Amino acid sequence: MFLEKVDTTNATVATECPVRGELAPLASSLDARFLRAGTTLASAVEMIGRVIGGLDGVAAALDEKTAGVAVADLRHVAQELMALPIRQSERAERMASVVSIAQALNEHVMQMYRALRFLNIYSMNIKIAAPGEDQFVGFVEDMTIKLNSAEQQLNGFLAQLKTLTASVAEVRQADRSLAAEGAKVVSVVPAQLAKDAGELSGYLAKVATLAGKVAAIARSVQGKVAVVLGALQVGDSTRQRLEHVVTALDLVDAHFEDGVPDPAVCGHIDRLLAAQLAATADDFGREAGAMLKSLSDLTPDIDMLRELIVEQDDGGGGVFLTRLDQGVSDIERVTGTLRDANRRSEAMVGVIADTAAALSARLVNIRKIRANVQVIATNTGVLSWRMGPQGKAVSVIAAEVDGCASRLAAITGSVAETIGDLTGIETELRGNATGDDEGRRDMGETLAGALTIIRQACQRTEQVNVEGGDDVRNLADMLIQTGNQLQAELAIVAVLRAMAETLEHRLPEAEPDDAATESLIVLLARIASLYTMAQERTVHARFLLPSMIAAAAMTAVVEEEEDDDGLF
Repeated sequence: MFLEKVDTTNATVATECPVRGELAPLASSLDARFLRAGTTLASAVEMIGRVIGGLDGVAAALDEKTAGVAVADLRHVAQELMALPIRQSERAERMASVVSIAQALNEHVMQMYRALRFLNIYSMNIKIAAPGEDQFVGFVEDMTIKLNSAEQQLNGFLAQLKTLTASVAEVRQADRSLAAEGAKVVSVVPAQLAKDAGELSGYLAKVATLAGKVAAIARSVQGKVAVVLGALQVGDSTRQRLEHVVTALDLVDAHFEDGVPDPAVCGHIDRLLAAQLAATADDFGREAGAMLKSLSDLTPDIDMLRELIVEQDDGGGGVFLTRLDQGVSDIERVTGTLRDANRRSEAMVGVIADTAAALSARLVNIRKIRANVQVIATNTGVLSWRMGPQGKAVSVIAAEVDGCASRLAAITGSVAETIGDLTGIETELRGNATGDDEGRRDMGETLAGALTIIRQACQRTEQVNVEGGDDVRNLADMLIQTGNQLQAELAIVAVLRAMAETLEHRLPEAEPDDAATESLIVLLARIASLYTMAQERTVHARFLLPSMIAAAAMTAVVEEEEDDDGLF
């Protein structure tokens, strides 16, 4: 369509445009060029998201709801260990009281045995004193049965006391071991645990602050990269504008397909398209330059991000948590014997409670037997008075039986009181062993729980430090790569300006005649319909013919008046 030289005599131009062969492939290649940069930046955004997610994971692993529990647990165990010698001393005193109670109970049982032996002797004497008297014989046989039952209860009583005494001996031995172990441990371990808890608490505060800084910078970088990613649409908009120029050239070709191209028309369109190419080059250069500056501005942020992640790694992260983990593990092992001895001692509460309950149940049975024996003695005495002189000897024996039964009642009363003392000690021991809800927690389980939390935090922190450091390094490489790609694309600016220069000066300006004007009105309208961007329309407006400008102004006035009428 366009000339390489102009023949003003016959007003004909050659039809071949010198920039068409370069412009079309350049336009079609822009998407692919910017797609690579877009893919790289999208990966960068995703990578920063991983860094932020990892930091959030560390923050979650070390917040007050998780690692804060470990701090509280370490302090709790420290307090428990410090209180252990006092509790052990109090328990030792109560165990000594249990031994005294067991000895007293054993003495009472021996007294009851003696009372039962006397009652057995008296029952035989009744048989001798009242030979052939069936009623007395019945009383004696009934009393013998009761006395045998009472003896069985006393045998069980002694067995319970024997079990209690053996258990107390074991506990006292455990307490001696506890005291010996505590002398070695309690002076050091609680202080170390309290120190570890304090350091962990301080570390959590430091991590929270540092993670907040890193996350804030990472989110800032993420936002800036996302802006650059959005700005990459300059490639698409530039492609569209170049395609519009190529299509405009095709429209001119089509317009003169059946005739000779008019130099005035072709020159006017050349200059319009040259202006479009120059404006496109300016806009592309400005926007691509802004993207390059935005990427360059990210360098301090990336450096700061890298430094903070290194600081997080070197400033106590994995090293501190690993040391704390090892320290708590050592304490857990050292206090194992101590905690086992304490558990065995505290288990004595159950043994004492069981013994007191069993002795109380047997005592109830002995009291019932004693009451029955006393009833038998009373009935025997009443019956002996009815026998006259023959029953006098029996009545004397019945009085002895009644007296012996009374002594047995007094002994059972003492036993009951002593069992009450045993129950009181059990209650004191139970209160000492349990305390409030927090005190009921096993120290071993508490330490194990704290260890689990610390180990999980170690693993999470180490993983984030390694992966986060790698991601930040890769991110820096990606941004450099993208910057290099965009820098290379800026060469398009010079190419477009050279093309614009070629079109600008290929044909001289000429005043269009009526036919040329008519052709320009048609072509300019068709070209205007191609535009999708305001910048293109702004450039196009500079090349409208005077009649087209007047018509456009008249149309605008009419449209404004119609809009005003529509208000009423």
